[in-house]
Amino acid sequence: MKKIVILSITLIISVLSYAQECSTIWPYVYPEFLDGTVLLKGGQKVNCKVNIHVRNSTLQFLDGENIKETLSDEVLLVEVGADRYMCVNGKIMKVTGNEEKGFVAVLILGNFKSIYNTGGAYGSSSNSSATMKLSSIEIGGETKTNHMELRNNIGSGITIPVEYEYYIVTNGQVYEATKKGIGERLSPERKAEFKSYLKRHKIKWKDTQSLLSLLDFLNNE
Repeated sequence: MKKIVILSITLIISVLSYAQECSTIWPYVYPEFLDGTVLLKGGQKVNCKVNIHVRNSTLQFLDGENIKETLSDEVLLVEVGADRYMCVNGKIMKVTGNEEKGFVAVLILGNFKSIYNTGGAYGSSSNSSATMKLSSIEIGGETKTNHMELRNNIGSGITIPVEYEYYIVTNGQVYEATKKGIGERLSPERKAEFKSYLKRHKIKWKDTQSLLSLLDFLNNE
């Protein structure tokens, strides 16, 4: 049990340290493109240098000094060192814990809206002006795709805060790991059971080990 707790804490610290490097010029999970193994749904296995782009949670890789992007729906599994990612709902999500019945995945996204969230008239945001402003900003891996150029200008980007959304994947179903996200998928009878289950187990919605305990309940649906 102590080993599991230590591993969980190490994982959280690891992810947060990557987030500190995230900017418009370097909008990636990792501070470098790292050696990875990509398993495609067709069965092919590809070894290349990869990174996860946090604007749309996509897998990008290096072809020489050119940054290219895979079609997420073609990706089954990505391994980067000890980290494992899977395509969930068309997004490349990090698997933070798994059991025989399913796994917990985290969607890592950069909050690009924070760049232009300075408010419109009377303090409200303006979607049209926001879109125009964002389109004028150079974004690594999108408007700029030369790896060396990004590395040389990494300090000139605008810092992007990173957000984490948790999901539970089991029995071919994907559940947003929130009380509402799971509750609205349940029948009226099961909603009452779910409420009682949460009271007994004191689920922590941002804790992988706690979320894994929901696998038993969801597999009895």
